[in-house]
Amino acid sequence: MTTLSVTVQRVAYPPATSESDWYILITDAGAAKGKMAWRPQDGEALILEGEYATYKGEREFTFKSARLNVPTDPRDQLHYVCARTPGMGAAMEQLIWDAAGADWMNVQPGAVARLNGKVYANFQLQLESLREKSEESAVGAALMGRGATMNMACAAWEAWKAETLGVVNADPYRLAELPNYGFRDVDTKIRQAYGITDADKRRIRAAVVYALRRLTDAGDTLVTWASLFQQACGLLGGYEDLISDCTSELFAEGVLKAFAESEGVALAADFRAESDIWDFVNNKQEKAK
Repeated sequence: MTTLSVTVQRVAYPPATSESDWYILITDAGAAKGKMAWRPQDGEALILEGEYATYKGEREFTFKSARLNVPTDPRDQLHYVCARTPGMGAAMEQLIWDAAGADWMNVQPGAVARLNGKVYANFQLQLESLREKSEESAVGAALMGRGATMNMACAAWEAWKAETLGVVNADPYRLAELPNYGFRDVDTKIRQAYGITDADKRRIRAAVVYALRRLTDAGDTLVTWASLFQQACGLLGGYEDLISDCTSELFAEGVLKAFAESEGVALAADFRAESDIWDFVNNKQEKAK
């Protein structure tokens, strides 16, 4: 596996209106392609991991993971911000460093020539971007250190931003809620890294919800309690009493909805969505009369 530090010059594919997660990037190190959890901006610095290959006679880099390359040294951070701020160049960057040194993030408007008005406002916007990306990079590193892939870490940040570590530390199985991920993606070294045992209630609850989603994949929103119980027991290899207890908690919390007459179970969110659709259709029919 080769690690490559690049700066994105432009995104060649997909168009900005597309939702594809497959990207072709034109970088200062040549063309690179692979899957990413977010659309990089022009000028963004990335660390790509993958291998070089030849396509139609052209050498390109195919990456399996991509993460932000956020500098940690104060001087490098100043360069990162100045290089992305319209109206700023190397000379102003040096003036700011000479005036404020490592405390450059607190530099005030007018501290150096032309650092005011629109230039200063743009400078502050890029500084805020750096702060957010620095936090995102740190969060990504923390999740990857617990077994998450870079794409999973990026998806987690997209979902929860600055709250990501708090959400995941409280219950790592929240990662199973992310698009394209599920119980089995977390029920590996990730949950082990967080010290979650086989009988941990967080694991049991996540398994019940995952089992219900599997049973409703074909389109039905309602399943029998017997089939859900059997599926969850098979997934976990037992823990019948805990499954019953945790399911009762999920009912009480409104995550699951019970239907006594049919002994059915549904995800409350799915039930609400289906009810909203029926209400909409019925209202349309009433108005048409």
